[in-house]
Order: sequence, then structure tokens, then C-alpha cells
Amino acid sequence: MKKLVWGVTLALVSVTATVTAHADDKVKVGFANRTLNGAFFNGLTEYMKIHAKDHGYELITTDARGDLNKQISDVEDMLAQGINYLVLNPQDPEAGQRIAQIAKSKNVPVIVLDSDISLDAPVVTRVQANNAKNNILIGEYAVDQFGDKPLNCVVISGNQGNLVGEARRTNFFRGVMEAQLRKYNHTQVNILSQGWGNWDQQGGLKAMEDLIVAHGDKINCVYSEMDDMALGAVLSLKAANKLQGVKVFSHDGYKKGLEAVQRGDIQATASNNPDLLTNTVMDVITKYQAGTKDFPDYVYIPSILINKDNVSKFYNKDSIF
Repeated sequence: MKKLVWGVTLALVSVTATVTAHADDKVKVGFANRTLNGAFFNGLTEYMKIHAKDHGYELITTDARGDLNKQISDVEDMLAQGINYLVLNPQDPEAGQRIAQIAKSKNVPVIVLDSDISLDAPVVTRVQANNAKNNILIGEYAVDQFGDKPLNCVVISGNQGNLVGEARRTNFFRGVMEAQLRKYNHTQVNILSQGWGNWDQQGGLKAMEDLIVAHGDKINCVYSEMDDMALGAVLSLKAANKLQGVKVFSHDGYKKGLEAVQRGDIQATASNNPDLLTNTVMDVITKYQAGTKDFPDYVYIPSILINKDNVSKFYNKDSIF
């Protein structure tokens, strides 16, 4: 039986393992990204290009533009072009399942990147940040910030039905409550409302504007499922002259998010580094090419909580993301 987690990045195997039956054959990888609207998703595509070149693979990339039907069409087009592997960042879990079945019918292995998909899906593995562990750490840090005081939180989520977003927010609050119980023997966290930010800064700004109108001065905590949306929330809070009384927590480790951590606009985030994610995907493909077929359900990049105390270690102004 496969283990459900694997907390270390796969070891790099020599690129010579990519050679198949003919010495001149080149492995062709298709990357079906869900969108390029947002720094993280753009980073995934750009780093995929870098690491595919480093591994000696040919790469085809597509942008579904947030449309699950377009993503299905994108994948069908890439399969017609003879890709050997499909890397899929599914727009929707149900559509992702359908896409994985289509690829399986063509004998093309699928690696899921970033977004999640049902454990029943016929995929090699899912390469992700450890969303549960990361967000428990962020929730615990939030309690360090508030002490024995109530957290009156609003949540800014990406889109409905997204399994990664659900894992992030539920484990943030799990971390909060467990830390409160350990330290104070009771919980004091109120979830006032949830807004939908569509995984980008403008969406986060609009969602926060609506949440401020609905809940005003009650809000002292914002949890965002992504740094880009958190940056929009910060802009909205500043415009309403409310940021000083609100602590913002997020996820991804985007360089502009890290700048916000340095300024004190965001209290903490966690690493969801597209450079590491995409390099890990390429390592999975290389291992598969070399004959390894038994992978765990999840391959995680390292979990890193980033706050004002360590942000300088992770900030790189020249980073793509």
C-alpha cells in the first residue's frame, strides 16, 4: 500500500536516464496550467521552462485561463502532439479526474502540480507544499501574536471547491485552536465571514472591501489562502485606515508577500516555492523514466514558516516569484 505522504524532495537522477529506446529521442512534457493570472501561476510556468531545459526535456505549456473546459481541450491537444508525460495543475478536482482518465487512456503518466485531486485519480503522484503542516504552523504563530485574546477572522479564499484552499484554511484554524488549547485551555476564534478572491491581488482587494463593509471594526484577523490575495487585502485595509488594528496571515512565500512581511503588513506566510515545486516534478519524471513506478500519493517540498524573524533568509529581489 502506498504511503500518503513523502516529506522530502526526490533525489535527482542523472539526465542520462531520460534516454529511451533511441538515443536521439527527447522526452516531451506537457504542462497544463490552470491560469497565468497571478504571480504564482506565472512562476510555475516560467520555472517549468527552466527546469525542463536543465533536464533536457522538451516542454509544451498551456494556459486554461481559469476555464475547466479549455483545460480539457488543452490537454487533448497536447496528447495529440505526442507528449510522454502530462503535468497538470487542475482547474477543478472533477475536471482533473476526467483529464487524468483521458491521459491514462493514451498511456501518458500524469503528475499533479500544486492543486489537489482525488486519491482515486490515476496519477503518478501530487507535488505540493505540505498545506496542512504549513498552515498549522501559521495558525500557531497567529496565537503567539494575539496571546490570550479573541481572533475575529475573515477568510479570503481562492475559488469554491478547491481542495488546496480548503486544506489551507482548515489547517490554519486547526493550528489556532490547538495552540490556544495548549496555552490557555480554551479557544477564542470567531470566523466572521469568507470572501472569494479568485487567486489574484485584485480579487483579494475586492473581497476585503466587501468584508470591511459587512464587518467593519469587528475584524482583527485576516487569513488569506494566497499571498497575492493577501496583498490586495492589505491595500483595502490601508485604504480604509484599518490595517493598524488587523493582523494578516497568508501562504506562498511570494517575494512581494515577503516584502510585506518585512514591512509588517503581513505577519506570516509559508513557502510554496514554484522553483522547488517544478524542479521536484522534473525529478519525479526522471525517476519514472529510470524505472521507478511506485510513488507516494504526495511528494512535498519542505515546510517553512516565514515571519519577520527569518524573512531575510528567504527574500530574493531577483526571484521570478
